[in-house]
Amino acid sequence: MRPSGPGPGLVPTAVALAAGLAGSVLVAALVGIPPRDLVVVLGLGAVGALTVAVVGLALQALLRRRRSTTATQDAIAAAVTAAAAAAAIGAVSGSMLISQHDLAVVLAALPVAAGAGVAYGLLGARRTARDLEALAATAARLESGDLSARAPLGGTAEVAAVAAALNTATARLAEALGRERAAEASRRDLIAWASHDLRTPLTSLRVIAEALADDVAPDEVTRGRYLASLSGHVERLTRLVDDLFELAQIDAGTLQLQIEPTTLRDLVGEVLERFEPEAAASGVRLLADPQADAAPVLVGHDQIGRVLANLVVNAIRHTPAGGRVLVTTRQTADTAEVHVLDGCGGIPEPDLPRVFERLWRGDPARTTTGAGLGLAIARGLVEAHGGTVAVANLNGGCRFTVRLPTRTGAGTLIGGG
Repeated sequence: MRPSGPGPGLVPTAVALAAGLAGSVLVAALVGIPPRDLVVVLGLGAVGALTVAVVGLALQALLRRRRSTTATQDAIAAAVTAAAAAAAIGAVSGSMLISQHDLAVVLAALPVAAGAGVAYGLLGARRTARDLEALAATAARLESGDLSARAPLGGTAEVAAVAAALNTATARLAEALGRERAAEASRRDLIAWASHDLRTPLTSLRVIAEALADDVAPDEVTRGRYLASLSGHVERLTRLVDDLFELAQIDAGTLQLQIEPTTLRDLVGEVLERFEPEAAASGVRLLADPQADAAPVLVGHDQIGRVLANLVVNAIRHTPAGGRVLVTTRQTADTAEVHVLDGCGGIPEPDLPRVFERLWRGDPARTTTGAGLGLAIARGLVEAHGGTVAVANLNGGCRFTVRLPTRTGAGTLIGGG
């Protein structure tokens, strides 16, 4: 879109013309040129200079339409500048000088002055052209896919500004491309995982269904065992599908948080009560040490309940028999925190940053069951609330810390992950 009103170059142009006129008047006053002669000098000089300038502008417009180089444009500008001065001096000299010798001397000196002006313009144009060529070379490398290319920041202010903007855009593009590649790799891993982990229960379901259809289990005890196994596989498939659906919502930013006042102490109690049988079967004690008089906070009750459930289940699975899982809460004016401390023996420090990656299951020696999605979902749900979740080794185990803002909006679509 073209800017409205006078172009940005009109004001400097007018100032330059006014300064030139004022300079001529000042010189005339200093050397004592009569006013009548001054009018003649200014008139003839202006006619000669403006005639050359108009011709130069038309020539530059023609060259610009033909996509001429910057060096050619600058050379024309320098030549027009020198020619305008020569035309003005020549016009005045031809009319005002009486001596043919003096006129010849002046006219002989004009080409030298014009040549010097053109030479200076060519040198300046070459420097500008080199800067622009460097920008063009950088752009060509970027077009070929080399995102490591960076434009030099030298040259004029305008060229340096373009180079800086190009480098910034390139860095952002490289960062976005890296995220896209990581997301694509994650999607491929997820598809590969799904095809593997979904195949196992589906195969088992088919085998059990065929066995029941063929009446392989004639007695009620065997039939009941087959049906229980079938129900377990269906439950596992349901959990996998739910996990995938929730991850898809988090990735797409369409997760709907049902914000409501929730007391973390009560929420922790609900989660621990739900998983008490599983902990007892594993020989793990579930303990809670909630803050005594915590006020309700505005969070998605079901989503934060899912977060705590995932953390508690993870803690139970990796705590050996005879160990304990301790869940504590702490609340301040700005944040509400939940800590889940297990007895897993700790995670190697290099692996700690990867704990919340989807499909990461850690050391196979300490992995039991699970698809490797629970902690990734927990992180996505917490970040959807504007909070954070972290893990650290502590006292021979791992402590997962969930931090949530005590105030958050309600009824909005909030994405995570």
